[in-house]
Amino acid sequence: MGATDWKRFLRTATPVAILVGMLTIAVRPLGLFLLLPLGIIWTIARYREQRPTRLRGGQGARMGALMAALSFATFLVPFLVDFSLSPAKYREQMIASVHEAAAKNPDPQVQQILQWFATPDGLITFAAIALVIILLVFLIIGMGSGALAVAVVKPRNQS
Repeated sequence: MGATDWKRFLRTATPVAILVGMLTIAVRPLGLFLLLPLGIIWTIARYREQRPTRLRGGQGARMGALMAALSFATFLVPFLVDFSLSPAKYREQMIASVHEAAAKNPDPQVQQILQWFATPDGLITFAAIALVIILLVFLIIGMGSGALAVAVVKPRNQS
């Protein structure tokens, strides 16, 4: 089993991760659930062509997680710019989500918590929680795709 040449991997992964991150914004959720895994699998296959070595699933998972983090960063920057330029649009969407959730749950304590999410501080907290969840989804998909790529895609000189 060989060590991962991170510098070589990053040269291939960075442009693909940036493209995937931008496309994830444009064609969500297709970008996240289809383009991210395909980009990771393609990038690991390219890396293995350049450096034909045996990789373990854990190495592939780390490679996938790195690409997912780069893709998330690319996704995050335009999202935050849009969020800061048109906060009213996002505020309305989040308040509608909070009110919909409150209507589905009759528990007064839950309703009180959900109403707090409609306040300015609550909306910031809600947005931060949503971004953390999105990051986790990126990482889970990335790690799974990376491990799968190592298991399925073999270097040409390896049987």
